[in-house]
Amino acid sequence: MKILNDNTPTGELNDVKVGDEISNGIGTFGQVEEIKFDSGDGYWQFTFVLFGGGLIQVKKIIPTC
Repeated sequence: MKILNDNTPTGELNDVKVGDEISNGIGTFGQVEEIKFDSGDGYWQFTFVLFGGGLIQVKKIIPTC
């Protein structure tokens, strides 16, 4: 089971696939049903929808100079 949170490297988030078992490390866990990706002004947000209705969201701040 992969543990995902805001400290997870972006490359590892990109490697998650539908069917993988994931957890946020604090109580939410399950099998990935759908993956959503959003980008905004200065961030990327990964939303992993789990079978059974749960979800895990990870927001990565894009470093700027």
